[in-house]
Amino acid sequence: MKNSGLIVFLSGMLLLAGCSESGVSEGLNEVLDETLAAEEGYLEVQDELKELEQSEQGLFESVMGLTQEELEEVQALSEEALASVEERLALIEKEKEAMAAAAEEFQGIDEVIAQAEDEAVASDLKELKTLMEERYAAHRAFISEYEELGDLQQELYTMLADEETDLQELQEQTVEVNEQNAAVKESIKIFNEKTEKFNELKSNIVEQLTAEE
Repeated sequence: MKNSGLIVFLSGMLLLAGCSESGVSEGLNEVLDETLAAEEGYLEVQDELKELEQSEQGLFESVMGLTQEELEEVQALSEEALASVEERLALIEKEKEAMAAAAEEFQGIDEVIAQAEDEAVASDLKELKTLMEERYAAHRAFISEYEELGDLQQELYTMLADEETDLQELQEQTVEVNEQNAAVKESIKIFNEKTEKFNELKSNIVEQLTAEE
């Protein structure tokens, strides 16, 4: 269960007040800064999520090391793990809301594109918009996968605390959790790739605008 490792896009001032596309550079600065500010809500939960995930993994390993005769301890640890999942899902909801707000802020790029007189700059800005939209779509996919993982983990921890749970059922649920965890990691990978491409294109646009000074 890993949410750590998500990459944020980089803003940074363009500092191109003297170039022919100064209005574009200023507008892009403003859009990126406001978008990054909105994404702070998602950045703020990352450390806490990582700590919860690591602690929860330790709880799971402890539970698996106990015997059926230690049911009370198994139930106590399982309850703690369930509480951890609920806390993580609440943090993920905050992250989802922050990224939705950031996506809304980024819509201001349309006005910047309209201001661009250079066709090459306008084309790059349109591509930048597409990449960012793909990035936010990738994050929404990540959220969906992560929430599904949380649901499966809750089912697993509930089963662990139930002395009537069949071993085969427990093994099957564990397999489902592991498979979903792999899906979460893949969604993180896709999100990071989109972010890196966005950052690369943004840097290229900065260089292109700088060359027009």
